[in-house]
Amino acid sequence: MKGDISRDVELIKKAIGGDKRTLREIVELNKKKIFYLAYDLTGSMEDAEDLSQEVFLKLFKSLKKYKGKALLSSWLYRITINTYLSQKRLGTNKILDNTIDDEVIDRKINDSNITSNPEIYAEGEQIQEHLNAALQNLSPRERTVFVLRNYQGMLLKDCSEHLNISEGTIKSLQFRAIKKLQKELKYYKIHIQTEA
Repeated sequence: MKGDISRDVELIKKAIGGDKRTLREIVELNKKKIFYLAYDLTGSMEDAEDLSQEVFLKLFKSLKKYKGKALLSSWLYRITINTYLSQKRLGTNKILDNTIDDEVIDRKINDSNITSNPEIYAEGEQIQEHLNAALQNLSPRERTVFVLRNYQGMLLKDCSEHLNISEGTIKSLQFRAIKKLQKELKYYKIHIQTEA
C-alpha cells in the first residue's frame, strides 16, 4: 500500500508539472472504477458519464491538494461520492432514467452459467431493472451507503472514512436501505443480508 501511495504521489507531481501523458495515465488507471461507482450511484449511463467527467475535472483542478495520505483511487471515490451527494442536495442532476446497459448487468450478474441460459438471463435483467428502480426511491445517503457496501464491497471502516460519518451511522443507513429495498422487492423474495 505504501508503494502504491508513493506511485500515486509521483503521478500527481508529474501531472502538476504539466505532463499530459501522466494526466491520461491517471484517467486510464481509474476511469472504469469511477464510472462503475457513478453508474451504481446514479442508475443511468448518461448521468454516470457526466458524473465521471465532473470527478476528473475536479481532480485536475485540485491536484495540488492531494497530500499522499491515501491512495489516489480512494481520493477519487470520495470526490465521486461528494459530487453525487452535492448534485442530489442541490437538485442539479438530470432526472434519472432506469435504462440498463448490458455490460453493467453482466458485471452485476457475474455468472457465466446464468448468462448462458436465456430465460434465467432475462429474469436477471428484469430483477436488475426493478432493483435499479427501487434504488431510486432511497435517499441519496442510503443509496450511497448501499452501493458502497453491496456493489463496491467496501468495509464499514472505509465507508465511514469516505463519507466522513460514523460506522454506526453507516450501519443505520445500510439497515434502512435494505428494509426499503426488501419492501419494494418483496415479490422476488430476495434475501438481503442486514448485518453490517
